Amino acid sequence: MISRQELQYVNERARKVPYPGDDYAYDVINKLAYALLIFKKKYDGKRYSLILSNGEEIVFEIKSKNLAHLLGIDFKWISTSEYMRPLLHSVLEFKEDESFNSYNILNRIIELGDKVIANDEVNFNKFLNYYKVMIKTSCFDTLAEFNEFNFGVINFDKSIYENVFQNSFSPTSSKYIFTQNDEALIPYCMMGLRNDNDTDLMVPETLLAPTNFYDYLYNQELLLPIQLLVNDEENLTKLVATNEEKIRMLNLYKSIIRTYNTGSYINIFNDYETILRDSATSKRKIK
Repeated sequence: MISRQELQYVNERARKVPYPGDDYAYDVINKLAYALLIFKKKYDGKRYSLILSNGEEIVFEIKSKNLAHLLGIDFKWISTSEYMRPLLHSVLEFKEDESFNSYNILNRIIELGDKVIANDEVNFNKFLNYYKVMIKTSCFDTLAEFNEFNFGVINFDKSIYENVFQNSFSPTSSKYIFTQNDEALIPYCMMGLRNDNDTDLMVPETLLAPTNFYDYLYNQELLLPIQLLVNDEENLTKLVATNEEKIRMLNLYKSIIRTYNTGSYINIFNDYETILRDSATSKRKIK
């Protein structure tokens, strides 16, 4: 289970947090490796199209260049800091004239995990904030099961969040996909989507596991996923939520709104809920 102490370190630079011990560090490297496998299997070269309950369609893609950032690796610090640049050669074994990017740095960290851990245990200049990567990789794993329709979408208005809670918020995501998490302190994981360079394509900007999750729902519009299309240019896979899945999501949203008094509203087609309930009831009677 994630502790409050770990959460205090999540937003710090790697060099400012304590080394967590070998067991924790190796667990994080393994989680990074598993996240990379998920990416290659589910996201690499694929575009996801979501049809939502208000009739809106969003298309998103996780690109290899965005993966390290999503998983909590500070590529900018690693690649530009005068303290870290020498370690790219001595620890990650890049040659002096060899080019690198965030994706192959991620791969090297996984492949050379022993050397990364050995460096981070004794060197003030660390590659990883292990606490941050632990939470980010766990959320990446949790949010990967789209085919189960176990997630919701917040049509996020950043100005509402900032005005209500008097809290500046740097991400520019206009959609947040969220799902339940098995952690007491961080019961939901979120993935923020923003438009990619003024196009209709959306890309993940951030992974969050906030302790104040319900603040993100306050007076926001909630949408149910209705249909999912996965396109890898050779195959197009179509998944449609069953009425039972839609009702489960609808009841979850209602419970969240009532329990936490978020002032949110669920945007669905006219008579959508009645049609769903009648259809589900009919199916249960037939069985």
